[in-house]
Amino acid sequence: MVQVCNRLFTDFCHNHLGIQIHYAHKSHALETERVESSSGPARTHAYLADLKPTIVGPRVEHKDQFTCQGGVDAGRLVNLARRGLYSTAKEMGGNVLLEEKWDCKILHPRSQRCDQFKVTIHYSATVARSCWPDAQRPIEIEAAKGIKGLMTVIDRHPEF
Repeated sequence: MVQVCNRLFTDFCHNHLGIQIHYAHKSHALETERVESSSGPARTHAYLADLKPTIVGPRVEHKDQFTCQGGVDAGRLVNLARRGLYSTAKEMGGNVLLEEKWDCKILHPRSQRCDQFKVTIHYSATVARSCWPDAQRPIEIEAAKGIKGLMTVIDRHPEF
């Protein structure tokens, strides 16, 4: 019955008022808002690529999960994840990261408070040694999309 009423209302609005109404089925997508950003394909900082550093370790990955309140500064969180990965690389004998790649997913579950967000950062790179120091900056950080507001990190769960 409800579907019939919705269809009649939609037809009336379209035919008499020139308004298009689209109904979406209730799904997981409607229950969670999502913002995603990425560095794109794996890349090395330009100045390191010319120096041909020596690869001393495997490709390593680091995953961080944050709970933030008020907003999300995605660039800062990606930088924190990179620092965690860099400390792992130093333990393996490396001093630079090559072929860096990161992904950032911000979820805003509607069941939670309106200003809380779950953020997952996945960062991967290859461990290497070079005569030049590491850039200490994520690749393509300008691509990080956040949520405006004053960010407060409530919780952090690093996974290696």
